[in-house]
Amino acid sequence: MSTIESLYKDIKIYSIFLAISAFLEFLFEFIFPISYLPLANVLSFSLSNKLLMEYLGTAGLYLEYVALSIVAITLSYKVKALLPLGILLLISPILNLFVNSLSYIWLVFQVIIITIGIASILESFIKSRLSSLLSIPTMILVIMDLYAGYTMDFEHYTLNLSFTYLFLASVIGFGIYSILWGKIISKRSIISYIVGIFGAMTFLPLYFLVSSNRFMEIIMDMTIPAIFGIVFHNPFQLGLFLLLVSTALYFIVSISVKGNGYAGLGYFLILSTVFMGITGFHLIIYMVAPVIGYVLLNFKEGKGQKILNLKKKSVQR
Repeated sequence: MSTIESLYKDIKIYSIFLAISAFLEFLFEFIFPISYLPLANVLSFSLSNKLLMEYLGTAGLYLEYVALSIVAITLSYKVKALLPLGILLLISPILNLFVNSLSYIWLVFQVIIITIGIASILESFIKSRLSSLLSIPTMILVIMDLYAGYTMDFEHYTLNLSFTYLFLASVIGFGIYSILWGKIISKRSIISYIVGIFGAMTFLPLYFLVSSNRFMEIIMDMTIPAIFGIVFHNPFQLGLFLLLVSTALYFIVSISVKGNGYAGLGYFLILSTVFMGITGFHLIIYMVAPVIGYVLLNFKEGKGQKILNLKKKSVQR
């Protein structure tokens, strides 16, 4: 038995580890920019908790780096292109000891990661079931994020593209996929639809806040991009984006309770990091996380034929 095969048998444990670390990292990513705003009544958050959030978030960031490396190498049992991606992520801190942060080697490193990342996405899509056709908008969103990071870091301009509407298409596709996965109507499905409301409620208070308070809308129009990395083309996209985040969290919780926690974790990784390339990548994990998220989204096989089998049949004809 190979090392990767033995790791693959424990993929559930590594995924739980990744889920915990990703949640802690996102908690810090979310709380830190808004900790000084008058939102205590909305979020039940005070400055006295800020230091604790910083410690937890920093720990989550390092844990997520380790978890992403392990999960990428483990998933290479099914998606071969992920093996070099996981190895590159794992050795990246060591390279930092020998390579200057301003060296062009890091630009080459970024191009390699983007290339392998896109190859991993395409391999995952081809090997998945027909239901994964609904993930095409998400695939486009992740690839455009990688390309946006490339244009910013290499060509020094921001990609003029409305990522909010790409996100809209992605959430619609993921929502339909979540409903169709497994049984549409069953006791567990109904419970998942109800429990998903708690996920949606995490961001709905912010939506109602900015809808009723023009001052907070102006503040959040600057703060939300700092949290997610997204760039709004006009201030009216803020409300739509908050609704989409709430809807995405609803379906993330719903499909996880329904029995596909891998897809829920995958889309959460995409949600929390997929816009980080718009203004240039600050951390390598922001390049890798959406790719691994997309692979996890298609990881648990549902019903229907594989896309690769359809391609083989068309060739035989």
